[in-house]
Amino acid sequence: MAEKKVLIVDDEPNFGQLVAEYLRTASIEAHVAYNLEDALNAFRKHKPKVVILDFNMPMVTGEKFLPILQSLDPTIRVIVVTGCIQEEVEEKFKGLGYFGFFEKGNLSLEKVRQKVEEAFGV
Repeated sequence: MAEKKVLIVDDEPNFGQLVAEYLRTASIEAHVAYNLEDALNAFRKHKPKVVILDFNMPMVTGEKFLPILQSLDPTIRVIVVTGCIQEEVEEKFKGLGYFGFFEKGNLSLEKVRQKVEEAFGV
């Protein structure tokens, strides 16, 4: 089985590190990027199969970044995290093919891990 690799793209360093550390306890290789340039470099270097993507980031929002990721790897599974309400995210991401969604205010790290495992097909 291929390695389980995740890239977390979020402009909040504490959030990204928290999620990465939790996923690592489940033997998932997790990398964190805090902006578009770092995210693209990490994506090319580590070739993750799952990306946890913040919806609201400076410079480029999640709905604009998702198609970029999909152009690099059409099989990528993207899990969106945000402080926005789900309906707003669904409207913006409609037709973009994201794999899952979590609101940061109600975030359960265990549920994120389960969704990541599901994205890997485990």
